[in-house]
Amino acid sequence: MPEYNWKNYLDKALAYHGHMCSGLILGLRLVLKGLELLDLNPDEPQRDLMIFIETNRCLADAAYVVTGITLGRRRIIVYDFGQAAMTFLSLNTNRAFRVAANSAIRPPKTEKDHAAFWSDYSDEEILSYQEVSVELKPENLPGKPLKRIRCPICGEDVTDGREVISNGQEICRCCAGQAYFKVIK
Repeated sequence: MPEYNWKNYLDKALAYHGHMCSGLILGLRLVLKGLELLDLNPDEPQRDLMIFIETNRCLADAAYVVTGITLGRRRIIVYDFGQAAMTFLSLNTNRAFRVAANSAIRPPKTEKDHAAFWSDYSDEEILSYQEVSVELKPENLPGKPLKRIRCPICGEDVTDGREVISNGQEICRCCAGQAYFKVIK
């Protein structure tokens, strides 16, 4: 498999993300390393790939830019652990690799040319990876929802087992007091 250079994806990433930063470059490098480990070509459609992203920061945008896969098709799952890491799972082979950025290397706050800074480092210097397993329930796989209930309190649909049981009823998490928001009356 040919080696894919992150710089080849930088213009597209900048257009999508909106600004140059270390997170964007690290994201490109994480994604390309993950694809390499799974022997996938970034220039081909990734129909059988899932990516688990461990932050909702800049590097997450690189996953879409390089692979074209999206959150809405259940191919990208975000776990906001605040870590510069992603796990790449091939649905064909069930092989998965977690790729993380080395947090010991960071450009100085005064750095103006992030691309030049990161060009000085090889993947081996800034990335670590390990083969991992990812256990997925059928309702967490890409595809149509396997289950749908209507919350008897608010009337909204809840799909794929995201409901909770309260007083013997299946209800949505918001009605169960797990909302991330508060209604202003």
